[in-house]
Amino acid sequence: MDNRIYQDFVELALSLARAKRVKRMVAGLFYTYAEVERTGAGLAYLEREAIESCCEAGGTSYWKQPADLIIKNYLTSHPVESSLALAVMNALFNHRKEVLKDTSTDPLLEIPLNLEDEVLMIGYFEPIFKRLLGKVKRIRVIEKNEFHGGLKGLRDLKNLSLAIITSATLSNKTFHLYLPYLKEVPEVILMGPSTPLAPEIFQATPITWLSGAIVKDSEMLFRLVCEGKGTHAFFKSGALEKINLRVKQR
Repeated sequence: MDNRIYQDFVELALSLARAKRVKRMVAGLFYTYAEVERTGAGLAYLEREAIESCCEAGGTSYWKQPADLIIKNYLTSHPVESSLALAVMNALFNHRKEVLKDTSTDPLLEIPLNLEDEVLMIGYFEPIFKRLLGKVKRIRVIEKNEFHGGLKGLRDLKNLSLAIITSATLSNKTFHLYLPYLKEVPEVILMGPSTPLAPEIFQATPITWLSGAIVKDSEMLFRLVCEGKGTHAFFKSGALEKINLRVKQR
């Protein structure tokens, strides 16, 4: 599968961004945050390793800028600008009432798993790993620093019942590289605060569930991102609320 999906994100976001400006945004240690006027706030993972040798984001202040100008930066190779753009897109995607009315329960309660099943995690989710441990036959974890070896390992992995892929792969744009290996997996969950709640974009992919979040307390979340906090702090404070959407039935 090619990388067309990133362009699809941009096109949908641009259609939602008309006449809207970015109220404020910040790049923290682990996440970027963006708040769009008359819409809401969104998050995106920031790959710290990618910015070690990277220059700073563009010299123009992004605050009060038209949202559509920033969204287009998602297609660039600049890790900070791309992450900020994804945060803006998530602010637009994740507050649509027509989408949120179809929220579902925890997908792990919906997906029947037993001791004969094998699960793949692309990215390590410790709470999920602990929930599944002892309930399935095998849990294979591929971390981001195992990317090239991980892809080779996917070719040899059969009989998967479930795959969980981190939405951080949308920040570093490796998402599309994993999709060909997930075509035959019955259930595939895209998981994490960076998850765009845009099920229409994932219809042609192996993704069957979106497990993301909406911002409940923008002031608290802004402060936590500025302080360099991460996912655990976001949910513990009540700044984020988990949201699950069924994309399609296999």
